Amino acid sequence: MRYSKYLFLSLLIFCFACNSTVVETHEIKTRIVKDDLGRNVSVPVNPNRILSLTPSITELVYTFVDTTKIVGRSIWCDYPESVKKKPAVNSYPLDIEAIVRLKPDLILVKKGMISVQDINKLEQLHQTVFVQEYDLLKKIESSLRTMVDITKGDSVKMETWFSQLHIDTLNTIKKKKYLAVVSAAPIYVFGNLTFVSELCESLGGENIIHDVQNAYPTVDVEYILLANPELYIFSSEEQKKLFFESYPILKKTLGYKNDQLFVIDDSVLSRPGVRLPVLKDSLESIMRK
Repeated sequence: MRYSKYLFLSLLIFCFACNSTVVETHEIKTRIVKDDLGRNVSVPVNPNRILSLTPSITELVYTFVDTTKIVGRSIWCDYPESVKKKPAVNSYPLDIEAIVRLKPDLILVKKGMISVQDINKLEQLHQTVFVQEYDLLKKIESSLRTMVDITKGDSVKMETWFSQLHIDTLNTIKKKKYLAVVSAAPIYVFGNLTFVSELCESLGGENIIHDVQNAYPTVDVEYILLANPELYIFSSEEQKKLFFESYPILKKTLGYKNDQLFVIDDSVLSRPGVRLPVLKDSLESIMRK
């Protein structure tokens, strides 16, 4: 009888101990938002662990979102300087294991930066991937508004930033023909379907690649000689040097002077990030020459 009593008491203590260690779990509240791949993505209502895999998006997130929410970046994300303190993952090829270790609840990436196959792999591992476009100015605006909305960012600060992008279109009798070079060998240039071309056109420029509806077309020396641009824009001094070393006939035949050749740092010229107002001011200065 005494043995049964002790056994009963032991069972009670065991059950109480088990019940006391039960942890109540709560599901993360989500909402459905369509991304720029046309996917209905279930994103957290209030994401607290954000990973950006695109430099331009990282710049924007770091400016308009609470930086304590950012748990990582790609190895190419280097602006602002303080972002380098965040853990970095390889985005090409995509280091999926490193991403999972960071435990993000929202992954932001620009369309085309990672493959659909990688997106599917991440989703199979229960990672939330939200894809956006940042190619043309209107799309940059709509994508940024969406990003600030889903990350609970600072919308007032965003509107102030947008005001810096306001362009007073230059009323010029004759637009200046320009060529904005992406890379020198082979010659890739900024085409009509880019924010760089949009800004230049609004500021009094005329892209010599007017007959090619492409973002980054290739052109040859003969095309440039025939078009005879008045202004050249390069992404670095090295690219400018390589360009004329590779095609000396351009400088010799067209007689370009240094006041027709301009350099804008690649991280400003090529990224539709937070430094777009800086790019606008630089291009405006060039077009006013």
